[in-house]
Order: sequence, then C-alpha cells, then structure tokens
Amino acid sequence: MTGQRKIQQQYFTRDREGIFRTSEGFDTVAKSAGLDNGFIKSVLHPYCVYKAPQELLGRDETDSSLYPKTLTVFRADSGELVIGRSVYVQTDFTGQRSASFTHQFIVPGERQEPFVREPNRLLRIRDFRSGYDIRGGKSIPELDEVAFDPAGSAEEGDRLLAAQGIDSRLFQQLIYAVMSSAANKKKVYISLAADVADSAEQARLLLEIIYRCIPYAFRRQLGFTTFNSEPEAKQNIHIVFVEPGGLRLPDRRVEKDYVFDFAGQKWLNTELPGQNHALLDWIWAHHNDKRRLDELFDFCEQALQGEAGALSLAIPTYYQLGMLYEIEQGSEAQYDNNRAGVMNALLTYLDKESAERKPRLKELFIRLLRKDVSDGEAIPTADYMKSLIAYYDFAEEGEQALLVQCFMIFMNRLAGKSGEGIEKAAQLSDLLLGRVSLFGLVMKELHKQSAATAEQYVAYRLKQIQSAERLKEEIMFWLKQAEDVTLEPFFAREVTGKQEQLLQREARKRIETAVSLHDFYGELPSRSGRKQFGAVCRQWQLEVKLALLEELDLTQLSYEDVVALGFIADPLDEELFRHANKTRRQQLILTGILYCSLMLRPGEEEEAVDALQGLGPVELDNVQAALRRLLAGRIDPSRYSSILLAFYRPDSERGLYESNEYDYDGLLEFIAANSFEADKVHDFLLWSASDSRFVDERGVINPHYKAAVSKYFQVREPRAFKDKQVRQKLLETDNESFAALFQTIKLRQSGKLAQFIARNKRKLVRGGLIAAPFIVVLLVLLWNPLLTWIASFGPAPEIAVESLPETSTTMEIALKASVKGADKDVLNVKMYVNGQYVSNGAIDTKVQLHDGENIFEFKAVNRGGKSSEVVQKKVMYTVPLPTVTHGPIPETTKSASITVTANAKDPNDPSPTIYINDQAVGQGSISQTINLVPGDNPIEIKAGNKFGKMSDTIKKTVKYDAGKK
Repeated sequence: MTGQRKIQQQYFTRDREGIFRTSEGFDTVAKSAGLDNGFIKSVLHPYCVYKAPQELLGRDETDSSLYPKTLTVFRADSGELVIGRSVYVQTDFTGQRSASFTHQFIVPGERQEPFVREPNRLLRIRDFRSGYDIRGGKSIPELDEVAFDPAGSAEEGDRLLAAQGIDSRLFQQLIYAVMSSAANKKKVYISLAADVADSAEQARLLLEIIYRCIPYAFRRQLGFTTFNSEPEAKQNIHIVFVEPGGLRLPDRRVEKDYVFDFAGQKWLNTELPGQNHALLDWIWAHHNDKRRLDELFDFCEQALQGEAGALSLAIPTYYQLGMLYEIEQGSEAQYDNNRAGVMNALLTYLDKESAERKPRLKELFIRLLRKDVSDGEAIPTADYMKSLIAYYDFAEEGEQALLVQCFMIFMNRLAGKSGEGIEKAAQLSDLLLGRVSLFGLVMKELHKQSAATAEQYVAYRLKQIQSAERLKEEIMFWLKQAEDVTLEPFFAREVTGKQEQLLQREARKRIETAVSLHDFYGELPSRSGRKQFGAVCRQWQLEVKLALLEELDLTQLSYEDVVALGFIADPLDEELFRHANKTRRQQLILTGILYCSLMLRPGEEEEAVDALQGLGPVELDNVQAALRRLLAGRIDPSRYSSILLAFYRPDSERGLYESNEYDYDGLLEFIAANSFEADKVHDFLLWSASDSRFVDERGVINPHYKAAVSKYFQVREPRAFKDKQVRQKLLETDNESFAALFQTIKLRQSGKLAQFIARNKRKLVRGGLIAAPFIVVLLVLLWNPLLTWIASFGPAPEIAVESLPETSTTMEIALKASVKGADKDVLNVKMYVNGQYVSNGAIDTKVQLHDGENIFEFKAVNRGGKSSEVVQKKVMYTVPLPTVTHGPIPETTKSASITVTANAKDPNDPSPTIYINDQAVGQGSISQTINLVPGDNPIEIKAGNKFGKMSDTIKKTVKYDAGKK
C-alpha cells in the first residue's frame, strides 16, 4: 500500500449541524481527512439522496426495514470511484421526522482495478453504516481496504433469472444494452418483478451477474443505482433500477433509452441489431463460469492494450475478439471459414509498438500461419498475403525468417496449379513490392528452392511490358528488389527476348527504342553502382544494335532517325561490324555514310567524297536519294556541303577545261524546289562563289556551274534582277567572275529601254545635264500637291485602338489609338474621336464618362482624304451613390431638441449635399440642431452628389417625452 492514496469516507444525513452547516439540516456530518470539501459539495452531495418507494409512502409505512437500501456506484469526472449506500431513517435526531443516511467510499483512481476485476468489492461491501451520531466527531478514518463478502452461489443467480423470466434472448439484450450504455450514454432502466422491500437486493444480485458477463473496459465506465422511485437520469449513472410499477410507458423521459420492465412485461429499444451474436451466445452459455469469462476478458484486455478508448468500448470489437479467443481455444473451424479475415482481425490489435505486450495474439497468428503452410491445399488470397506482409514489419527475426519461407511456399504452391497458376502467384508476389528487403529475400529463397517458379515469375513480369521505358524500369526494379536474380543467365535471356520483341515495330519507334535501351545499358553499371553488371549490359547493347540493323531501311528513315543512329554510325561500331552478317555489315556501312554525309563537319568533305566513290551505282543512288529526301525543307548554309554530296557524280567525264563532278542543274533545281523563298537560292549562289567546287584557283566560275546558274535564272527567276534588293545582294559579291555573270543576267532580264540606255549611256548623260535645272524648279512648285495626289491613290490608313473595359469602375478613362505604318507617314494622318479632331498620328487622352453607355468612334484621315474604317468601342459606367453616416441618435429623450451629426462621402464629388427631412443642411459634414415635438419625431437623413444621385435614406424616430424632466 506504500505510495498509494487511501480510501476516503463520507457520512451524509440530517442532523443538528454539519461540516458545511451551522444549523440543522441535511449535510455531510463526517468525512475522512483527505477528502476535499469542494469535491464533497460538487460531486458527492448530488448523490446523497434517498427517494423512498411511492408504495410505502402511500401507505405511511413505518417499518424502516421494508425500505430498500440503495447502492449507488459511479466514476467521478476527476477519476475517483464512488461507492455509496443510502438507507431510510424512520426518525432523525429530533425523533419527529424521517430522514436518510448515506455512507460513501471514495476510491482513488489508481486503486480501482481490483474493484473492476472482482465485482464483489462493489456489490458485497459489509462495512456500510446505517447511522452516525455527530457527537462522535466530524472526522472518520481513511482506509486501506474495504471489507466485502464472497460471491453468492450460481444457483442463487439462476433462481433470480428464472423468477424474472430472463431467458437467453432477454439476457443477451440486457448485456448488449448495458455495454452500449457505457459507450453511447443512453440509460438502462430496469424494473424487477419483486416486492418493493426486496427489489434493491434483487437488483444487486442481477448486477453481480451483469458485471461478471461484461468486459473490464465497460466495468470501468459503468455507474448504477439499485433503487429509485422513478426513471430519473443522473450524470455518470448508466443503470437505474426503478421501483416496481414506476415505469409507465409511454414516457417521453425514457423513449430513447433502454427499458426492461420485468414487472410490467414491457420492453423498449431492446432488440439486438443484426443476426449474428456469437459472443453473446457464448457469454450466456458461460454466465455462471467466472473463470472462463475472466479468461475471455483477460484475452480482450491484452489485445486492447494501447488502443484508443473508443475501440475498447465498441461492441463489435468484442465480437471480433470473442471469435479470436474461441479460435485460440481450439475452434479452428471459424478460422477455416475466413482465413484472411481472421489474420487481418489479429492485425487490428498488433503493431510495432504493442506487439511485445500481446504475446497471445502473436502466438495465435504464427500458429495459424504454420497451419496454413502445412496444409498443402491452402491457397492464400491477396488479403491474406497483405496480413502476412503487415506482420512482417514488426515480426521478430525468427518470425521474419518463417514468413519468408511461407511466402516462398505459397508462391510455389500457386505456380504449380494448372491454368493461371503463375499469374495468380505473380499477383500475390507483387504485393511484396513495397518491402524491398522482403521481396529480395523471398525471390532469393524461391530461386534457391524452386528455380523454375522464379524464372516463370520473371518471364511473366517481362511479358506484361510494352515499352522500352517499362523495360528499363523493370531492370532497375530487379536490381533494387532482388539483385541476385539479375545475375542469373535466365534473366539476361529473358531481357534479350523482350527487347527483340520491342524492336519489332515501325521504324521510328524501333530506333527510339533502340537508342533509349542502348543509352540505358551504357549508363547502368555506374548508375546502379554494380560494376559486375557491365558484361551483361554490353551484351544487351550488342543485341539491340544487331536487332536494329536487321530491318533498317534507308528509304523509310526520317532526318531524326538518321541523327539518332549516330550511336552505331559515328564512329562505325567495330564490335557490331564483327558480329554482323554480310547483309547487316553492308547496311551498317550505308547507314554510316548517310549519317556522316548528313552531319558533315567542316574539313570532312574529301573523306565523304571518298566514301561515296567506294559505293556501287545502286548503293550510291540509294544514299543520295535518302540525302535529298532528308535535306528537303532543311536548306541553310550549314547543310550546303551535305546537299552538294547528294548531287556528286563520281563517274562523270572531264570536259575540255573543267570536270563536271556535280549535277549543278539538279543541285540548283533541288534548292529552289525545297526553299520557301528565292533568297535561299541567292544565298547559296553567293556561298558557292568562294567554294573550290564551283571556282578554280583563280576564282573563275566553273563553266558547267556558270551555265547552270544562267539557266536557273532564265527558267526559274526570269525577272529576279528587276528587284532592287536582289540586284544589290548579288552584284555586291567579291568574286569578279560571279559579278560579271550576274551583270550579264541582269542586262538580259532588263527591258528594251534599259538595254538602249546601256548602249547609249554617254549621250543620255550629256542631255540630262542640260534639263536638270528645269526639273528641280518644277518639283519644288508641285511637291505638296503631288504628294497629296499620290496619297489619294494609296490605301486608306489603318488604326489600332487599345482595348477598353466593357464596364468601368472609375469616371475617368484613358483613350489610346495609333495609326499603323512608318513614323514619317503617320505624322500626316489626322485622328478623330466622335468626329472631333484630336491629334496627328496617335491619340493618348483622358475623358470623363457619363452615367450609362458611353460610345467612342475612332477614325483616321490621311493627307489624300482617305478615311480609315471607323472603330467603335462601348463602355458602361454607373455613377456611384454617395454614402452617408451619422452620429448617435437617441430613441427616447426628455430634451426639446437634439443635435444630429452626419458625414457624406462620394468618389466623384468632394462635397455631397446632406439633407435632413428633405431640407439641405450642409455639405460634406454637418452638425444640425433638430427641434422636437412631444411624441414620435421622424428623422430622415440622406445625401446627394452633383450628378443628381441620392444615397439610401436613413430613417430614425426619436420619441420626445415632454411630461417628465
């Protein structure tokens, strides 16, 4: 007992005085020293009440032995257990009036558990007093224990049940109602079929049975009273035994509670929900066997250690724990009917923090697992496997090893089934994926004991893959989850087969897949930190390249495809060349030449030409056709050399002076046909003027090329040199040979007049010098009229108006517009808004909006009188109302006048006018004296702005009471 607080006592009755009273009356007359006065008054006094039976009071019964002794037990909000008994006292200290006497034991919270486990400590206390003489002192001792009698016989309880007609159904309803009451705060009202003098004692006997049959968690909550004259609800009291005949249904006070009126054979809200109440059946079968009941409740208590209070007061919790207890006791048929449900039920109460404190649940889990493993026909479901995985997280080392073996056995068992065995096994093993170490251990053990199943599983997973990304993820998955498996030969074979399958698709997708996988394998050893994986990765890379070459078709490749093929073409993959057959080798060579020609770098031109010279006619045609197809639409200076290779003719004959190694006509036609603008051809011509393939060492243009250029302009651009920009661009070349050629073409494209001028230039110059002064004077006089006249033939101006809001929240708004075109032309264009001239060239001004719709029409007129299209914009604006506030205005006054203060505000008017009773009294802010008449005086305040908008009217009424001063 050392260190524990002692049990306190309290006596309560009517006496000459009390602890809290100095005059006669009901009060605490004695208490233990450790009992707080505040606790007595606020907690104990409300329960020191005895309500005598109406039956005895009605007949003025004087025999106090016939009045039932009321036992009341409850838990205080502060944690104490209060056990009290109230008895009827025929005469008090005066000898003239009846009274009652209450004796209460107050058990500290830390000492309550023995009272919970042994109901006799509550229900068979023998130290209750029935009276006390205050002259004995107001202090009574603190106690270490409260004496109690042993439990009664089972026969005594059975006789009570039989006398009340309580069969298994009623008993189960009663137990269910009592447990529910502890959780949902409903009351249980019971009226026994007994003589009123015996009713409290029979209530105590029934409570002994009830307490014995409910789990400890409910016992810790329940409060009860064994007698009350009426169904009265009181805090912390769950079970109330009511005087026989005291329950008169219907009664609104109890319509939502549980009512068991054995005296009147009436029941309310007592039906059991649902159909299956196996726990209640079991409790009824063992209601007299305290040992078996305590075993069940001890099992439940251990299972609920550390769990939330709500769970320990939930009846379904005990239904579930009752099932688990019966399975523990050997009723395994319940387990066989619902294996996964039972295992998951166990995990409801097991976790990493609490598992060590619940050995019975752990032992049951492992026992059932061993049973399933030994049962060769047991096939686990997904939910069952999830329960094992969850248990693994907090299992001990030996248990974890057992679980690994079980997972392996279950997978092997499923894989051995006919039909979709491996698929089912895969679905279950996939549940392990969230536990890396566990999955790895299971796969390692599976491959050790049943390699065929492990290989089937790997093959099954790979079969589901439909993309290179998923294949890469799968390889990384195995490296992370079960590295040992990746080092097995069968794994390499399965991956090789899958990548070959992925490469059997259209060219674009095939190359993307190959590049993606090749790069991934190249990075994998260092990325994964597994250098030993290098050999298999290199083999996978080789297999990817060989599979890619198998059906590579140059005619089907896109530009992006060829660029992507650099991993086998630049430089040419020697290992691939060694392992490839003759056809694949040739394909590799052509791919390499195509790639190098397409991605030609400066200085590699001769090497590329040599490569083309080594090709046969058909192969050369194929490569050059591919080059032309790929470069079409990609004409720019960086690709000129590549384009030139597409028109190289290695077998061409030399002319008298120059070779004709290139198809210049075809070259220029190709550039022209695949350029969106002629400028690109001109750019190429200027570039070629400094390239040795088009000019000799002296810079003289190749005659074959010269002829092709001349032909190009004659056929493709017969009027090119009529364009000033083209003339300037081409004639400014530094190559004299090209400049002369362009000059010749220019003259050829000129009209007869131009050709005449060219032949008679000197004569025309002399004539021009004589006429020049007359021409200058004429231009000065006619310049402005001429410009106006010219403008009249030109296009109308175009204007751009900045957007305006459809609705404006401000009265002022900015208008902005401008004329499209060059600055020098814009300055001569007049801008108008709503027909009013604003400025030249642009508008940037602010205007005031009026209430409602505002329309703005923008127009521009050039110096030739041509008008733009009218652009109309509409802006809605609602002028806001002013707001008015006022100072305090009394509802009633005895004065003949009051002073009213008011303020008005408006965003568009700095000084709104204030009106009182429709009379203007000032602007902005006012203080106005109002004379009153006896009775009600209406006062209306409002404000108006300069735009005619009035605020909402504030209406007040002041009552002037002239009769009182």
